[in-house]
Amino acid sequence: MAGTTYLVMRDRFLQRLANEGRSSSTLTAYRIDLDDTMRGVADELGVTFDALDITDVTNDLLDSALAEFRTRPDPRFHTHPERAPDERAPATVARRTSAIRSFFAWAYKTQRIPADPAALLTPPKRRKRIPRALEQGLAGGALSNASSNSQWPERDALILALALACGLRLAEIAGLRLVDLEGDPPTAMVVRGKGDKERRLGLPPVVTEALAHYLPTRAERLTELKLEAQTVIISSRARAVRDREGVRTGYTVEASRESVVYVVDRVLRSIGARRPGIRVHALRHTFATLGLREGAFSLRQLQVALGHASLATTQIYTEVADEEIAQAMRLHPLADG
Repeated sequence: MAGTTYLVMRDRFLQRLANEGRSSSTLTAYRIDLDDTMRGVADELGVTFDALDITDVTNDLLDSALAEFRTRPDPRFHTHPERAPDERAPATVARRTSAIRSFFAWAYKTQRIPADPAALLTPPKRRKRIPRALEQGLAGGALSNASSNSQWPERDALILALALACGLRLAEIAGLRLVDLEGDPPTAMVVRGKGDKERRLGLPPVVTEALAHYLPTRAERLTELKLEAQTVIISSRARAVRDREGVRTGYTVEASRESVVYVVDRVLRSIGARRPGIRVHALRHTFATLGLREGAFSLRQLQVALGHASLATTQIYTEVADEEIAQAMRLHPLADG
């Protein structure tokens, strides 16, 4: 069929997703997963990537590409390959499988291909894991020690408060903007989560106090650097902004995910809580686990606070309560007979 080269079809598919309101991060994730898969398929067919025709793609080729991806060394562990897992996580493979299935289902439904080669692809079962969270004492210690040995204590205290007392994701902390704060002084904020879905959260006292200390220092820092920023969290130093050709177009101090991760890792190390699986997202798990355990939230309220699209996603935190019940059963005076 004419006009069925992969790159042409990919761009039309992504345009359809954009028209449906999908976020830019979602579009980027689809493009990366699809491009990487189709490069492997093109190699198997012996054609160049830009000449790949999707009508030549078969179920076997897609299955092979997913198998290669599942066992391919994870580039995140290039400096310490001995720490890399033997296979990609089922959730990662499932996300890629979903992208492939969505793309070919769209191509088939719009009559661009005579059959759907991805229709029989099945995502791997995801391992059920209890979220890793900090104990209440360690969580309190993280909040208390966020300012210790910090070059910008007011900012670091706010980052930890947003993660532990509001349950914000890493991207949500880095992307929170001044215009998202409501009130003067702020009493609420609008958080843009996955898929650009918004939720409104009232600010707990620890966050309003952290903002009161941080915002004046933020204004002073921007004045010193003669820069402006939209994000609430900003970096200590300006970094260059470059276009696609690598040409520097200016400087920015707006928050990056890496800068937020650095702050959280420093605080976790200072209280002896930095270990595998305990990073920024573990603070979100801590917020949810403690909130549910102490009765601060109902399950439905927690779903809204976390910005989960499905209540089933939030229900994973009930597993923590199940573990506590099991421990209590063992401690019962009649447990030993």
